[in-house]
Amino acid sequence: MTIGQRPRWRYIYDDLRTAIERDELPPGSRVPAEMSLAEQYGYARNTVRTALNALQADGLITAGAGSLGRTVRRRYQIFFDAADFERGVYHDNPARAQDQWKADVERQGWTPRQIIRVDWLPAPRDVAEWLDVPPGELLARRRRVRLVSRPPSDPEMPLMLADTWTPEDIARRVLTDDQGQEYCPLLEERDVVVRGGIIRAIGINQVEFEDMIVPRMPSPDEVELLDLQPGSPVGQHARIGIDDTGRRVRALVSTWAGDRQVLRYRLPVPSPEE
Repeated sequence: MTIGQRPRWRYIYDDLRTAIERDELPPGSRVPAEMSLAEQYGYARNTVRTALNALQADGLITAGAGSLGRTVRRRYQIFFDAADFERGVYHDNPARAQDQWKADVERQGWTPRQIIRVDWLPAPRDVAEWLDVPPGELLARRRRVRLVSRPPSDPEMPLMLADTWTPEDIARRVLTDDQGQEYCPLLEERDVVVRGGIIRAIGINQVEFEDMIVPRMPSPDEVELLDLQPGSPVGQHARIGIDDTGRRVRALVSTWAGDRQVLRYRLPVPSPEE
């Protein structure tokens, strides 16, 4: 191949990608079969397969299953309004166990659900750095697997993992429920909704947040939990809460499927000083 020439598979790849981007092959539609494409282009099936595998790796088409063949993947824009969660602009409802995230996706027409699990785990290196604790220190991780559905067109699918990491003394702080029973909200494996958020309710005055946002490829655990197709990236948003003494009290690490969710910020612009 001389410099400047494209390999044969790229002609097929470029044509199909253009058709997908122009909506000539809309989400959910069948991708032409290998044999059909081989006849259309006059190339070997191995060449066609290389093009289809590249489209799959780019997250544009599915891997296919048996006689179903490959289809154009659906892409969603479910917004995660990251600024509202910490500016005090809460839309939660304790009576319905509806937190800010649930309220947010419901406004977008989705039905939300969370699966919650709490584990005591050695601090991973990045979390230890964010919380300024020694690597391996035992921390509480409250994991919420967040799922959404929109019947009848969209069956339930996982959208995000939201992991709250806290040191033990913070995780064991208590609240009192309406029946006068004490409980540790950060250790509850159920939806716990208190007005203004758990961290504020347990007496911690966060005065600063540090956000770090990175796109990356998922771990095997994340592929399984988020039911990701091959080639799907994830986004990671880590928010570290700092209290009025300067202590790093909480790391909230949200990991979402890159083809389903959009991180959005809406921030007020201060008036210029006169």
